[in-house]
Amino acid sequence: MRAPTRSRIKALYLLLFCALAATALGADGEFDLDRLTLQARMAGQAAQDWYHKTPPAERVTWGGLAACAVLSGLTLLERSFRLRRGRILPKTFTERFLDRLHDGKLDRGKATDFCEMNPSPAARVAMAAVRRWGRAAGELERAATLARQLEADRLRRHVGTLRRVSALAPLIGLLGTLISAQNAFQTLPAGANWGPVVAGALAPLTAGVALAILALVAYDGLIGRVETLSNDLDRLGAEIVDAVLVASIESRLGETRPHAPSAGRGPHAAPARSDTAQDPRRTTTRDRDDD
Repeated sequence: MRAPTRSRIKALYLLLFCALAATALGADGEFDLDRLTLQARMAGQAAQDWYHKTPPAERVTWGGLAACAVLSGLTLLERSFRLRRGRILPKTFTERFLDRLHDGKLDRGKATDFCEMNPSPAARVAMAAVRRWGRAAGELERAATLARQLEADRLRRHVGTLRRVSALAPLIGLLGTLISAQNAFQTLPAGANWGPVVAGALAPLTAGVALAILALVAYDGLIGRVETLSNDLDRLGAEIVDAVLVASIESRLGETRPHAPSAGRGPHAAPARSDTAQDPRRTTTRDRDDD
């Protein structure tokens, strides 16, 4: 079982416990265990009664709607928690990192350590540029862009579940309505009142449409937040690339030093002349001897 699935199951158990605990609080605000036990028994008995009097096909449709509701609720809670701005772009990292880069207080090693000590999507985008310290601007920009796209894909994870629920829930509700109407047509005697039967048959469809609307609204809200955070990461990556380029150039200039003059020679000393240049007659005499 994957980690996100385990976290969703734990969140579901926690929500159920909190709901039961809230209903078990007495008038004086104290926890009443007997009241909680009684409410749990009543809920269990009501569920058993509904299960026995509901046809199997209708139980399947209501179970599907319940599963869609639980899945969309857990997805909304999990994504809302993970898409907090302070978790994606912590100010304690972004402001201090950029300030230190501009002030020249970070080199490649210190910047890498600073990113590793502050794990976040912003730090991973910065790490992609820092690892290519001293290289060309195009390579830094490509690395930061790829890191930003990877983090944007991680932010969009599981958000599409809400869109799928918004498309699936009305179909499940429509199926439940058709099944209920079919059972009613087969069992209802002639001349009976059709009003309550039609209202009961439309209940699954109504629930499915309502669930689809809520899931679609939640999906639009999360997608808007993802796009905003992705744009902020893109701007942060551009700022980090510029700062890393400036810092790397300054570090190169700091390492470059003018060469010291040779020992025994002043800065204005004339260059040494060769023997041939000092006495050209030697060359002429040597050529005559060779002849």
